[in-house]
Amino acid sequence: MRYIFILTIALALVIGNIGCSKSNDTNPTTPIVNTSFDPTKATLLKQGTFSGGGGHVANGTVKLYDDAGKKYLYFENFSVTNGPDLKVYIATNLAASQFLSLGNLKNITGNQAYLITTPPDFTQYNKILIWCQQFTVLFGSATL
Repeated sequence: MRYIFILTIALALVIGNIGCSKSNDTNPTTPIVNTSFDPTKATLLKQGTFSGGGGHVANGTVKLYDDAGKKYLYFENFSVTNGPDLKVYIATNLAASQFLSLGNLKNITGNQAYLITTPPDFTQYNKILIWCQQFTVLFGSATL
């Protein structure tokens, strides 16, 4: 019985570590700057600081801008642990039970901008998540 228990724990640890901790070669590691958005010409509405989640590391600032009626999230000095299937969510909580997906994370480092085509109510959707969709794991978050 003890052997089965130890084997179950070991298997759970292996599966958990395979989850979103493995490297994804399709995720580039050089910074990307979205040249179509210039934060110096936009109005800053809100901002927050990234922190890690689920044993992962995330750093940098996220800023919500208005640029001539268009809303953008701008990641500044950003970095996050690499992983597969990383997405950018605007959510109501850290569990991503209600969220708006902005699509794939463009890069794990550097400044990057995301156009929000259908802006939510930011009083409720005030969490910015870096989310591993494949394994349902939070990599990082910031509160606006």
